[in-house]
Amino acid sequence: MTEPPPDEPPPDEEPTDEEPPPVEEPPPVEEPPPVEEPPPVEEPPPVEPPPVLPVNDIPSGTGVGSAEERALDAMTTILLSAVSPEMLAAQALIARRLAMSGDLFPSRIPPPRNITEVGGYLNLVRDDPVLTAQVLASALGVAGPNPALGFEPVLPPLFYASTPNDRPVGPAQAATPVSLSVRSDFLVSFTAALAGLHALGCTLPVLAATRTLPPVVLGVPAPTDLLPYLGRVLELVPAAALVDPTTDPLALGQEGAAGPQVVVTRQLDPAAPEAATVTASTWSLWSCDATTCTQADVTGPFVRLDVVLNAAGWYQSVAPAAPTSQTIPGDWFRWTNTTGLVAGASTVGEELRLLHDEGTITASSVRDRLTWVWDGAAFVAP
Repeated sequence: MTEPPPDEPPPDEEPTDEEPPPVEEPPPVEEPPPVEEPPPVEEPPPVEPPPVLPVNDIPSGTGVGSAEERALDAMTTILLSAVSPEMLAAQALIARRLAMSGDLFPSRIPPPRNITEVGGYLNLVRDDPVLTAQVLASALGVAGPNPALGFEPVLPPLFYASTPNDRPVGPAQAATPVSLSVRSDFLVSFTAALAGLHALGCTLPVLAATRTLPPVVLGVPAPTDLLPYLGRVLELVPAAALVDPTTDPLALGQEGAAGPQVVVTRQLDPAAPEAATVTASTWSLWSCDATTCTQADVTGPFVRLDVVLNAAGWYQSVAPAAPTSQTIPGDWFRWTNTTGLVAGASTVGEELRLLHDEGTITASSVRDRLTWVWDGAAFVAP
């Protein structure tokens, strides 16, 4: 077999010595930019639960608490800021409810399981109507009787009653109280005396008929004149007399320029129902300035106060002394009522307990005088 001849270039191609052009290398492939790692995600701070506020500290409109809690908050705020007697009484009532609430004192007996056991419990307290009412109120979930058991108020048998005061026109009107307080056991006779004076066309301007009990003050002794603190002293307005006896509603002097000093009231309303029964008479009446006092005869319709007030139980222990000046007028305006006091038996403590509770007496300096005894003229140490 004959071998094929070697490959020869095609006739139309001439051999050449040129080198083939270099093969262009492809451009380098750019590496993509590095991917930036995202910043670390910060964990949110832990959410703290809102503080649990007392009901009174939850501000209104915050939405904290239920509607019931907000209503209680509003009610509590109203009660805490109360100043009226009605709201203060409501505060005391709520305190009583809390003190007597069954939730504060767990029951010592099992709850009743049926109506028969309820009846059995009621039978146990049927002799006490207040306790029975409380048991029924507890079972029904309603407010119990008021006052609650254990809070029955023990009030003094007497009290101070308010009555209108006479305020005649004149310089003393501004210093005259609009009303005054009188012991309840003296009120009927006192108002009857006032009505009698008004029927005659006269007035009785009163400064005070009682005094508040003095508080305990370190280093200050208790008073020894105790009748004013028992509602047994009637003080007339000092400025209602001794200024101008021709116009003053009250006056001090002597009828006919002789005899003891007497307090009189001037008739100011001649149209009063019984004004015609008052006849004009001449009195030697006092007028005073800053240093001296003088008497002058004044004729007019005057009524003696001792006749009217003595009938109501108010007396002057001694006849009034002549005044010295405006600053030393004497004690013509002081009247006392000692009705019901028994010499050697009546004590300050007994009198105070007729008008005040034990707490009020204990907080006053007169607590050091409770054993003092009436001797017919004053309370003295036993």
